Amino acid sequence: MAQAPPERIAGNRGFRNLGLRLRSAAILAPPVIAGIYFGSPWFDILIVLAGGVMAWEWATMCSGGRFDLVGSLMESGVAVCLVAMYVGNPVLSLVAAAIAAGVVAAAAMSRGHESPARLAMGTAMIGVFCLAFIWLRAVPGTGMELVIWLVVAVWLTDAGGYFFGKTIGGPKLAPRISPNKTWAGLGGGILLATLWSVAALSWGNGHAIGPVIAAAVCIAMLAQLGDLSVSAVKRRFNVKDASGLIPGHGGVLDRLDGMLLTGPAAAFVLVLSAKGWI
Repeated sequence: MAQAPPERIAGNRGFRNLGLRLRSAAILAPPVIAGIYFGSPWFDILIVLAGGVMAWEWATMCSGGRFDLVGSLMESGVAVCLVAMYVGNPVLSLVAAAIAAGVVAAAAMSRGHESPARLAMGTAMIGVFCLAFIWLRAVPGTGMELVIWLVVAVWLTDAGGYFFGKTIGGPKLAPRISPNKTWAGLGGGILLATLWSVAALSWGNGHAIGPVIAAAVCIAMLAQLGDLSVSAVKRRFNVKDASGLIPGHGGVLDRLDGMLLTGPAAAFVLVLSAKGWI
């Protein structure tokens, strides 16, 4: 019996995987949209759940698939950051994130973990991610619009990177970290994020187009940097996906890696702006 050519088999697998990804997205999108729309406490619950799952994924990814005391400390560190913020002191929550990262690193070294620094980095990044998005959504008057703009911009950066990279190809962006990413994909992601930002913030809300474009470019580049940061950790430990929780997508960390840096960056810029420093 004749077999299909390898390239045809690969193409069929790609289509099946795309269908699986779309079905998973169709299931996950409604609660995420509802959480963003209704805000606290529903959005907060989503972020807390996402942070807990990402901490578990990061810990097991860096620990040979096991979840031990270090993983529990990562989870606890993220929780302490959130408690400090709910007490009403964002600065204290950032201090808590730094202390939690240090505790995780020390515990990882004492237990002979292969990469304490990466475990500490994951603790800090996930903790600050949770703090930033909950804080952004709570901004009076504009919190919902801010989060929607940010989430869609990151999603379009990812989608543009995939489709432009597949269509155009060309030089690799970071071949030793993520061989499938190309400069053309990065450019396509920046283009889509910029078009969306201009439509949502400039045409829709009257913001000056220059700063809007600059913000879109920065967000797209930070989204790609966050993606590459997680990819570097996965490559270091020879892991394809952070987990298999989301069919066709991998883990929660695989889907939210582009937001690990963008949320904190947006929150930081807003704080500077509120203080009149920029």
